[in-house]
Amino acid sequence: MKSITICVLLLALTTASFSQQTLQSIPSVKTDYLQKSKHQKTAAWILLGSGVTVFAIAAPGNVSFDVLGTLVVVGSLSTLGSIPLFIASARNKRKARAATAFFKMETAPVIRQGSFVQNSFPALSVKINLK
Repeated sequence: MKSITICVLLLALTTASFSQQTLQSIPSVKTDYLQKSKHQKTAAWILLGSGVTVFAIAAPGNVSFDVLGTLVVVGSLSTLGSIPLFIASARNKRKARAATAFFKMETAPVIRQGSFVQNSFPALSVKINLK
């Protein structure tokens, strides 16, 4: 009984290791890059808006001198931190425009009954132009 259980478990593991994902579960490269670009741009606008708001609070001079330094540092770091996010967002949007995905049939040599034969299999190709 113990050996049958071990054999069944080994067969189950072998079957799971050679399985493929279905086509519906493969994410689109273009939509991933566009979503990433959108999230980065949103974060950049939030950082820029909070930095400008902090500067607007500190500008009239109604803030004590102890708090003024902290506000200036936080505002400037927030504003400067938004710049790399805007740049990364533009880069990801450019990559999304250049990304394409398509199916093509590939062949691979396989040994079958003592001789080499060309076995065809479908392949998902992703092309990303990085200019």
